[in-house]
This record gives sequence, C-alpha cells and structure tokens, in this order.
Amino acid sequence: MGKARNGFLEALLQVLIGPRGILKMGHIWLPLSLILVGGTPIAPGARLSISLYLLLAVVCKGLSSILVNDLTDKEIDAAAGKKRWIVSLPSPAGVSIPVILLAVAALALVLAGGRAAVLAAFSASALLGVLYSLKPVRFKDRGWWGPMAYGLSAALLHGLVPWSLFRPALILLPLLLAVVLADKLAQILFHQILDLEADKAMKVGSWAVGAGRGRAGRTLRLIVSIALTADGSVLLYLLFTIKGHPLHFWLIVVASVLGVAASWLYVKVVSKKRGASTELTDALPWPYLGMSYVLFYALPPLMLSALARLDPRMWLLVALSALWLLGRSFNYLFYDPKK
Repeated sequence: MGKARNGFLEALLQVLIGPRGILKMGHIWLPLSLILVGGTPIAPGARLSISLYLLLAVVCKGLSSILVNDLTDKEIDAAAGKKRWIVSLPSPAGVSIPVILLAVAALALVLAGGRAAVLAAFSASALLGVLYSLKPVRFKDRGWWGPMAYGLSAALLHGLVPWSLFRPALILLPLLLAVVLADKLAQILFHQILDLEADKAMKVGSWAVGAGRGRAGRTLRLIVSIALTADGSVLLYLLFTIKGHPLHFWLIVVASVLGVAASWLYVKVVSKKRGASTELTDALPWPYLGMSYVLFYALPPLMLSALARLDPRMWLLVALSALWLLGRSFNYLFYDPKK
C-alpha cells in the first residue's frame, strides 16, 4: 500500500511540477494572451470560460502525447537512466490514460464552442502527436519527419486551435504558427543532439543521429536564428497592439530588456563562476534563451493584467499564467537532462 501511495505521489509531482508535466504546455499562454489583448469577436462574458476550456484541452492533449512517447520508449528511457511513472502501471491502465486524456481534451473544446475548424485542427495535432512515437509510422525514427511532426503538432495545438476558437485578426495566425513552430523545432533538435550517442547505441533513427553532430549543430543554430526572428516579430506586434495601455506597454518593454539581460548574466557570468552550466546553457545562445523565456512565460501575466484591470475575472488567468512562470523558472534553474 505504501509503495503504491509513493508511486502515486511521484506521478502526481511529475505531472504538476515536473519538466515533462503540465508546465511543458506553457507555450499556450503566449497565443492566448496575444489573442485576448489583440481583440476577438467572442463576447467578453464568454472569454474566461473558453480560455479555461482551451487550457484544459491543451494540457490533456500534451500529457497524452508525452505518455504515449513514454510508453513506446520505455526500453530506450530505461537504458538512458530516465524514470517514467507511466511504465510502472499495468498495461491496460497505462494505455487507457492517454486515450482518456485525448477524449477529455476533445470534450473541452466542444464545451468551449469549438466548431469544425477547431476540432479538425485539434485532431490533426493529436494524430501527429501520437504518430510521432507510435509504430509503424513513428515519425521520430524517420529523420527530418520527426522534428517536423513534433513541431507541427505543437503549432496546430498552440496556434491554429486557439486562433480558430477565438477568431481574432488573420495577421495573428502566421505569427502564432511561426513562433511556436520555430521554438518547438529548436527544442526537439536540442534534445536530439543531447541524446545523440544514447540514441545511436539504441539504434534510434532520429534526424540528429543520421545527420551527425556537426550538421545537427549547424541546423540547430539556423533554427534558433529563425526562432529569434519570429520572437522579435511577435514582440513588435505585441507592443503595437498594447500601445493604448501606456503602463503595460512600458512594463513589457522593461520586462523584455531585463529578461534578456538576466539570461546573458546567468549564462555568461553566474553559471560560469559557479560551475553551474548545463547542457541547456552551453548549447543554446543566451539571446534565444532570454527571448523565449520572456515571450512564452514572463510577458503573458503582464498582458493579461491589462485585461484584468477592465474585467476582474481575468485575474484568474493572470494567476494561472504566473504559476506557470514560477514553475518553468524553477525547471530552467535546475535543468536535468535525465528528466
């Protein structure tokens, strides 16, 4: 009984505060806050409930994809010393949890008023997320198809689904798709390079294994440059959109500058002096780490607070996005590639 209880608590902690739990779905906060700040034809009274349903759908779909990957990669993860709670469950329970999560996600979007376009975008994202890991397709073993399936699944979920749900200005759609896709491609390529030797030993056909460390590193630097360009474009769009709120405009400017400066200070000074460098800070440039952190996590609470001053109910979203910010900050500071 005690062992089962400990296993449940460990699984709960991994889901709630672990780097592969709900915190990993934090990319949704940037699209959601941009859409709400930029304007939507959805009635103000319905925006909070739709936002909460959207958050539930994103979290459930994201967890489902992660758990499918954990189940299919259990031998590879075990060989690399990675512990995944889902593999300790009996097979029927382990398989049913991702399925239930996908069903809950779809139901949440239906309750949010999602029409055919929303459900189609969600279905495409879910299918790519499952086929990324699941045989016989298993995109992650098919070279460049792996990163593209991973990135497109995320871009559809975090970009097209919320855009279709709230129906904001058309110009926002390519910005959302580009900024999420580029960031997710950078993330997956970084992890493929990090796991290159282990994947090679386990005969995993990732793109990085086929390309080799040199070519994979050059491609990662190119993707990071594209991601930085997308980040800058989104930041300019945000500043133009929120210029009618002078206080929040300058708060966003200051927060952006301080966030990027803090990234430089930590990567170039603090981590070097304390010997606290990680694979994350060594492989990825500080401007990218700073801009990605600022845009996806630090700015959403500020953006949403501008709306909360007009509609106090939005303070709930401010609080939730702030909790995501705190959790992700903790994950970054104590980054462990084995988790």
